[in-house]
Amino acid sequence: MRYFVLALLGFLSLILESTIFNELIIAGVKPDLVLVIVILFALFNGPRQGALVGLGLGLLEDIYLAKYIGLNAISKFTIGLIVGFMEKRMYKDNFLVPVLGLFFGSLIYCAIYFIYSGMVGYPLSFGRLLKIALPMAIYNTCFAPFIYGRFYKASTKGILKA
Repeated sequence: MRYFVLALLGFLSLILESTIFNELIIAGVKPDLVLVIVILFALFNGPRQGALVGLGLGLLEDIYLAKYIGLNAISKFTIGLIVGFMEKRMYKDNFLVPVLGLFFGSLIYCAIYFIYSGMVGYPLSFGRLLKIALPMAIYNTCFAPFIYGRFYKASTKGILKA
C-alpha cells in the first residue's frame, strides 16, 4: 500500500512540477518534488528502500518528462542509496537534521545527474552545475517545513510506515 501512495505522490509531484512550478521558476530553477520525496523516504527507510523508490519515481519522471529515459532513474536511485546509508546515523526527530539532509542530498543529486548527463553526451560545464545546484538545493529545502511534518508522521505512524 505504501508504494502505491508513493507512486501517487510522485505522479502528483510531476503534475505540479510540469504545471504550477513552471510559473514559479526562481534563479532559473524549479523545485524537484520527486527528489524531495526520494530523499525523505530514504532518510526514514534506509538504502535499499530509498534506492528502490528512487529508481521507480525516477523512471516515472523519465517517462513523463525527460529526454533521456533512465537518466533520472539512475540518478535518483543513486541518491536514494547514498542518503539511505545515512538513515541510521541521523536523528530524525530534530527538524534541522532532515532539512540539512535534504539540502546536501539535493546538491549531491545535482552532481550525480551532471556526471551521468556527461556520460550520455550532454555538454558539461562546471559553471552550469554551480548555477543550477545551489539554487535548486535551496529551493528544495524551502519545501521542508511544509512537507517534513506530514512525511514524518506518515513514516513513523501512518501509511508509509514499514
